[in-house]
Amino acid sequence: MKTSVPCPNCQIPISLDDFEDFSTPFTMKCPHCKAKLKETKVTPFLLLGMFAVIPIFIYLTAIVKNILAGIIPVIEKIPTTVVFLGVLYPIFALYERINGLIMFNKGNLHLKHNNNREEK
Repeated sequence: MKTSVPCPNCQIPISLDDFEDFSTPFTMKCPHCKAKLKETKVTPFLLLGMFAVIPIFIYLTAIVKNILAGIIPVIEKIPTTVVFLGVLYPIFALYERINGLIMFNKGNLHLKHNNNREEK
């Protein structure tokens, strides 16, 4: 397993901790030179996987909400999103961590070219 990957712009290593600080794979910036980065090798597959996992999370949230509604009736009036965040968020965070590890270990970082404005 890799411990760092070099930035394609400045060649300074980006650690796994730096990689985990990226909010999404679409807003990655080198923590050293601030160059915008993109990953093209595994991101399409992770996006396809996301489309499979979202319905599973919705289904699991509905099941958990129904079970909890039998114990605590007020749960029926709480939005499903709040139930998801309160109960299943740790599973979602684990899923996101696994995605990040796959992208870090199997991915290939490139500079994101911005045609609308010049990089300074």
